[in-house]
Amino acid sequence: MSAPMAAPGAAPYVRTMGTFQVIRGRSPFDTAEWPSKKARELFKLLIARRGRPTARELLMDTLWPDDEPTRCANRLSVALSTIRTVLDPYRRYPADHFVSTDKYVVSLSNVTVDVEVFLAAAREAVLRYENGEPDALTALALAEAGYAGDFLAEDRYYEWAVSLRELARASYLDLVRTLATAAARSGDYERAQAYQLRALERDPFDEQAHLGLIDALACTGKHDRARRQYHDYRRQMDRIGIEPVPFPPHRVAARPLSTVGR
Repeated sequence: MSAPMAAPGAAPYVRTMGTFQVIRGRSPFDTAEWPSKKARELFKLLIARRGRPTARELLMDTLWPDDEPTRCANRLSVALSTIRTVLDPYRRYPADHFVSTDKYVVSLSNVTVDVEVFLAAAREAVLRYENGEPDALTALALAEAGYAGDFLAEDRYYEWAVSLRELARASYLDLVRTLATAAARSGDYERAQAYQLRALERDPFDEQAHLGLIDALACTGKHDRARRQYHDYRRQMDRIGIEPVPFPPHRVAARPLSTVGR
């Protein structure tokens, strides 16, 4: 799914799932165009903070752990200025409209981020599902479709990105599992298989997805594939030290979708 183009004058739209990209108006601003790698990293770090004010010391220690404080402070100021220029190249807004600072903290605001849009859609879909609303499954499917990939996948080794990445992934997996369970309960086993496979693409150790896929394959008469899937399930469980259930697995109906994205 491609990111929407922001209308002229609208808040910058930032893609963080799968691919990192800033879209201003109708102009994509790709990673290679950033004049400073550290400014780009700082921007990502502020996004990962989800609007929470972040201490200057924490930012400097994260980005320049070996530099002396005065030099770090200067570098931070330059990086913040670069972010402001990227987000507002024509200076249509006050300097603190997107990046606000004081003596102690820095915070990001007035920026639309795809992962936050996804999490909000997931929360709304969950509420509809839990309330038994007739359009709940449609809302769940639309929310699931909004997950374009892991949050800042290219920054997988940065600790500051882990929390939001795991939150978004867990939200996605809950959506997919619930959609798979709902499809199976309605007798649409082909769709159930598709959703379980999506879950396994994101987490090959997801026991619930393995067992659900085995059941869905068996229910459509694909017994050889079900057995092959069971052998794959056993291998994955052995890798993480979990005792696999016997074949054929006796599945228990999946729990309702819990609240996600908090």
